[in-house]
Amino acid sequence: MLSKEDINNLIEKTDMVKLVEPYTKLKKTGSGYVGLCPFHEEKTPSFSVSQDKHLAYCFSCHKGGSPIQFLMDIKHIDFMDAVKELAKINNVNLNLSTKSDNSLTYKKYYDMNELALKFYQANLFNTKDGKVALKYLHERGLNDDVINDFKIGLAPKEDNKLYSLLKDAGYLELDMIDNGLVKSNSNSYQDVFIDRIMFPILDEVGNVVAFSGRTYKESKMAKYMNTTDTFIFKKSNVLYNLNQAMSSIEQNKRVILYEGYMDVIASYRAGLKEAICSMGTELTTNQIKKIKKYTNNVIIAYDNDKAGLNATFRAINMLRKEHMNILVMRLNGAKDSDEFLKLNGPVKYKGYFNSNLKEAIDFIYDTYTNNANLNSSTQVEELKKDIYRELRTFNSALLVEKYLKKLSNLLNISYEALLNDYNRTTPYKPIEEIKIVEKTKLEEKTIYELRLFEYAKISKEKALYIDNYLEKNDCLLAFCELNQRLWVLLVNEYYSHHQEFLEDEFVKLLNENNLFDDYYQNTLQLENTNIKYTDEDLDSCLKRMIQKANEKKQDLLQENIQKATSAELQKELVLKKFKERKNKKGK
Repeated sequence: MLSKEDINNLIEKTDMVKLVEPYTKLKKTGSGYVGLCPFHEEKTPSFSVSQDKHLAYCFSCHKGGSPIQFLMDIKHIDFMDAVKELAKINNVNLNLSTKSDNSLTYKKYYDMNELALKFYQANLFNTKDGKVALKYLHERGLNDDVINDFKIGLAPKEDNKLYSLLKDAGYLELDMIDNGLVKSNSNSYQDVFIDRIMFPILDEVGNVVAFSGRTYKESKMAKYMNTTDTFIFKKSNVLYNLNQAMSSIEQNKRVILYEGYMDVIASYRAGLKEAICSMGTELTTNQIKKIKKYTNNVIIAYDNDKAGLNATFRAINMLRKEHMNILVMRLNGAKDSDEFLKLNGPVKYKGYFNSNLKEAIDFIYDTYTNNANLNSSTQVEELKKDIYRELRTFNSALLVEKYLKKLSNLLNISYEALLNDYNRTTPYKPIEEIKIVEKTKLEEKTIYELRLFEYAKISKEKALYIDNYLEKNDCLLAFCELNQRLWVLLVNEYYSHHQEFLEDEFVKLLNENNLFDDYYQNTLQLENTNIKYTDEDLDSCLKRMIQKANEKKQDLLQENIQKATSAELQKELVLKKFKERKNKKGK
């Protein structure tokens, strides 16, 4: 098993300057080095490297830390892969043949967070500043029982209290920094969280993996501040309160998805305890897959503002990709659930919640129609386009018929006219022919190229191998036009900035380039569990692409022969076609 001593020895042996220099140019300043941060764009250097402390850290974006953390961040790899990479760089042989227990490897970080949690709780209930913070929480409707249930605490105003506690407990500064609790500042160390109400973030088994700190006084600081990603915490993978909500989720066969911590707590106070939220970011695929372990039924209860509305639409699209059952709850008379409960009390909130749930498609339809000016022909046309676009993504003839009829009654336009308009403007098949497309049912001429996308999503290395093969054999034209453009975007754009394929990031890139989001979601993204992805299958797909490319070349030549304006040109093209065919047979 990999021991703590093994890791410390590996860190001590690392030349931080040599490790970092391939990613940014460093300049010697005093006892350390500085340079432009390799994690974000900047004009003034804020990236600091210390040989003595074995740190490479950005004081602006707060990425980096120990050599292991630096490799995790710069290469987008996990802890063990970073350890292996560092061992390779330092020519160190580590005994990794025995499978290590991550819970033991990470135990010091869990224990450190648990100590910090107790420190924050004690500071809230036993100090003068704690009384001010408690008053704030009580005025927000949280009694001491709720505060204890959610293990809420307070980070002190002094900037090194937690650091001193952890130091006295025997923890190393490097581990404190790697765990996101302490930061290095010149020749001293500071607490990351100062004078904030602290919400601990627990994983599914109850380990404290991170914290979120909220201001409670008038301040120019950001309202919320989260622990940066660490060995034990990846913000895109974690859902706040999931650990505490599990039993209610199982009992009620549903989960309620909120935007913020206070909304989750408000829901809990109202007796709706199956409440969770993402970590101040948009919902991710990894978080959805975590929810699917417990239920397929999701209620979205985001804020009642423009940002919340947009987030609801994005969440619906992402949840639908994972085939979840979706309801939406939208508030009236309050900006969010916490405010509604404060104004009306927990009983009224629970009653309002349960009587104001809508199917996702109803929510979408109502949102567009309620906001449209039906007296404006321009806005009516925009409304039609919006409704058509949303209906296409559902791939359901029944839903198309139902909502085109509703739209017909609303606009006083015949259903037949709307249906013709829909079929004329949609890039998909008319509704009489719509069905859920599975890769196994796709036409043989496209199945191979779609499967290549699946291989390319496995790893950057595999994507570049396929791209090199396609270019070398001049068979990129074997892709249909849409797939050609998507392939170029994936290989030349996406993988130029990412080391691994993340669905959310690629879809975001599509949206930024106004490219085929609907097409990607409904065709390229469909999983096919019947296909075994092997090297032999990949080789078969690539050979079929060569065959398709040759067939396409022949078709193009034949088309040009028929369009030839002179007998001489026609003869030249016929000879070229014959030569191409002969070469093909020769191969």
